Amino acid sequence: MEEKKRSVSIQGVYYGLLTGVVLIVYSLLLFILNQHLNKTLGYVGYLFLIGGMVWGTLEYRKTYMNGFMSYGKAFTACFMIGLFAGILASLYMFVFAQFIHPGFVQELLDQTREQIVNRNANLTEEQIEQAVSTSAKFMSPPLMAIWGFIAYTLISAVISLILAIFLKKEDPSLKTSM
Repeated sequence: MEEKKRSVSIQGVYYGLLTGVVLIVYSLLLFILNQHLNKTLGYVGYLFLIGGMVWGTLEYRKTYMNGFMSYGKAFTACFMIGLFAGILASLYMFVFAQFIHPGFVQELLDQTREQIVNRNANLTEEQIEQAVSTSAKFMSPPLMAIWGFIAYTLISAVISLILAIFLKKEDPSLKTSM
């Protein structure tokens, strides 16, 4: 009996969820270490995302594609992994901001206020309050989850376009001589 090939979507779900779990564990670790507002350490999460995309795509190429993969298939595999990792990470962001650490939104607003004051020392208190108030409208847990999902989707698309260049491996037997 011939082994059935796994679809790229199933591969994306599997490795996307694994990558999403890694992102959640990393985020929780940052929270435990009181570094959850550290933007530099937050960017390290993208390295985990890239690692999950590369790992899942290479495994798919090796296991289900006989070691060869077109650019389009590599892009799709990477993107699906990023998409499902983003879904899980966004759901976690909602749970984190709503239930685990309800003061998170206020911490972000305080950080926003500090950044506004540091960048624009000549603003009046009323102008600062207006800017913080505007930011607060976009910082509810549901909106943070939605914007996080949109950001993960866009970032995953860009990263996938780049990674697919390096992860594709054309089958030389399919090339025709002219």
